[in-house]
Amino acid sequence: MTENGPASDEKEADLRPLYARSVVNQLGLGMVNPFVGAYAVDLGASPSLMGWFQSSSNIANNVLQVFWGRLSDSTRRRIPFITLGTVALSLLWVPIMFVTDATQLILILSVQALVGSMATPAWTALIGDLVPSMKLGRANASINLWASVGAVATTIASGLLMISVTGTAQQIFFIPLIVATVCGLGSSLVLVKVKEKKNGEKINLQKNLTSDIFKDLKSAARTPVFMKYCYVEGTFQFFMSIAWPLISITQVRILHASMLWIAVLSVVQTIVTILFQGWAGKLADTVGRRPLMIFFRFVLVTVPIAYAFAPSIEVLTLVGVLWGFSQALGSASVTAYLLDVSPEKQRGSYIAIYNLMMGVLTFFGSLLGGYLSDYMIGIFGLVMGLQLVYLVSTIGRGVGAAMYTTLEETLKS
Repeated sequence: MTENGPASDEKEADLRPLYARSVVNQLGLGMVNPFVGAYAVDLGASPSLMGWFQSSSNIANNVLQVFWGRLSDSTRRRIPFITLGTVALSLLWVPIMFVTDATQLILILSVQALVGSMATPAWTALIGDLVPSMKLGRANASINLWASVGAVATTIASGLLMISVTGTAQQIFFIPLIVATVCGLGSSLVLVKVKEKKNGEKINLQKNLTSDIFKDLKSAARTPVFMKYCYVEGTFQFFMSIAWPLISITQVRILHASMLWIAVLSVVQTIVTILFQGWAGKLADTVGRRPLMIFFRFVLVTVPIAYAFAPSIEVLTLVGVLWGFSQALGSASVTAYLLDVSPEKQRGSYIAIYNLMMGVLTFFGSLLGGYLSDYMIGIFGLVMGLQLVYLVSTIGRGVGAAMYTTLEETLKS
């Protein structure tokens, strides 16, 4: 007990800046993220343009992650990449205040995703560096829980603020974007308390990065459990992303949801996720990651069906209780599984490779969903046209969810 106690306290102290960063960052993102799709629709985005809205951010967020992940692994440093990426992302909320059409919004969001992508593999790898494998499920669940708490308060506040402000879309979004910028910059400061082991090796960018990136790709291709997970996850995410461009259109043009109700939908799901987050984390570290992921993915099969036939945003909000519960299981298991199947010394690189694959697949999935919607709407009208595309996403998600049953459990190893 004497030896275990201090070590446990030290580990907990090391994780506190991670909790603080998650909360502060989500305070800002909660002000804007749930409403950006509706913002694009208000600016006149068509279904095909909404496909670009989703796909461009997906690919931009992931295209450079292999480079950043390799650089993070080579230097054995995570904090500089998280800090610089978050600062760059936060500052790019400012020009969004002045956009006048959906195309401008899409271009800025793409640049934002591109420069902010340096933080993603480093952040996930940092959690893997600081948390033992047997506690990854609980740690991820706990960090996500506190992040969700931060997002809930600002999302509902932002929704209330938007319905109380009259004027153009830019005027309505002005204060939320300011808050997102300030919180993002603030979240970059709290990680200075995290101590990382310094790597004394000198880095030759040409040798260590360009050649090692190809080595990482070859290494990943020779890691069967990692590649199988990417194949299964990629199949599901491709079909899942087909429905993404349609969701905001359904909320705004079919269900005529106000910004407040869009906020309520997001907050209800988040609150339910918070309530079950701790329990889900313990379950991931005891029962395993695989059964939680299977349940999570099968529940997401219901999302396009619900959006296709829901009579009102209120009904979607009720169904969102189930989605929030499944999200708790997913957030506790998906990242833990990815870290489990990634070699410890190459976590940043493997996570980046995984994200690149998912980014490419969801890029094409979202584009397919957008252009297919335009085609179907031209033939069958707005409602039935969207319903047919939602059906394609539902069938594909069902096939993808079934593939998770073929994955091996990683907790025992």
